Amino acid sequence: MSALKECQIHHEARGELDMLRLDGAMDSYSFPRLEAALNGLQTAGRNRIILDCGGLSFINSAALGSLIGHARRARENGGDLKLVALPPKIASIVELLGFDRILQIFATPAQAEENFTAR
Repeated sequence: MSALKECQIHHEARGELDMLRLDGAMDSYSFPRLEAALNGLQTAGRNRIILDCGGLSFINSAALGSLIGHARRARENGGDLKLVALPPKIASIVELLGFDRILQIFATPAQAEENFTAR
């Protein structure tokens, strides 16, 4: 069994939106960095966040659960946390857990951006 690639997080500010691109495995070792990035954005009043999961190879259930909390906090502050480009195996886990009823999921970053601007 090959080792999972540690998740890299790339931040890109796009006007009022922030995009975080995830590349690798989001496990208990790398998730605290994502938590710190999301907390930092929200502390700075940056609550319109797109999480690009196209490069994600794995995400643990604790990380997924925490994203719901971040989405709720963003919504309370006039924003949202949207997921895009979920790989099929991760999308099926999100659906199995029912998180697709809580988190907004889009096929592409452009669709998520458009959804933010349509409000």
